[in-house]
Amino acid sequence: MLKPLKKRTLAEDIIGSIKQLVDSGELKSGDRLPGERELSDQLQVSRASVREALRALSFAGIISIKPGDGTYLNESAGYNFTELLNKKLGLFIRKNDYLILMEARRVLETQLARFSAERATPEIIASLEENVKKMAEDLDDPDIFVREDVKFHVTVSEAAENEILNLTMEAVRELLLDVQKLVAETPGLRPKSLRFHREILESIKKGDSEEAAKVMDEHLANVDECVRECLKDELWFDGVKE
Repeated sequence: MLKPLKKRTLAEDIIGSIKQLVDSGELKSGDRLPGERELSDQLQVSRASVREALRALSFAGIISIKPGDGTYLNESAGYNFTELLNKKLGLFIRKNDYLILMEARRVLETQLARFSAERATPEIIASLEENVKKMAEDLDDPDIFVREDVKFHVTVSEAAENEILNLTMEAVRELLLDVQKLVAETPGLRPKSLRFHREILESIKKGDSEEAAKVMDEHLANVDECVRECLKDELWFDGVKE
């Protein structure tokens, strides 16, 4: 008996085009992919669709997106692209996916904060202090605030000294970046976020792992609540995807 045909999305078609480059040998393991704008122009699709396809490939472990550098085909993807797709892909970012990702982030970062309080060096603490200082100085600039916010969380992750948790968190963080930028526009969120970051920093400085985990969890619960409210707004969600 024939199965119903699945309606393909533009993102799936874009992934298919990238797969053709891999299959033909034009794109090899470690190679840099064309930029977002170039892919959009070549394939005659929107940059939002290209971004959605790249997010899905990143989540599947097929590509690595390096901010400020470019997007690269991972070493293993050259010979098992199809296998990785079949096993891991199927996640194109939708409303429920953001909530699932937020849940994963909360679990991961709470534990990372706990480890960081136990293992942070004076250099790490100095770096976190600098991030918090810049967040306070640029409280009224969402772009700079988010940049320093992300740096803070990246540093906390690295201080945990657990490569597996850190790599997993990197993938989740990349998929949530657009949401984080839009949530930062929510009135009153940045001052509250700054307060949480200061408390997390103080817990790490004291080496209080349980307090660090507790405050991180409270911080992410607050962000999660904000995301849930924002996702009720269809126009806001369109803004995430564009």
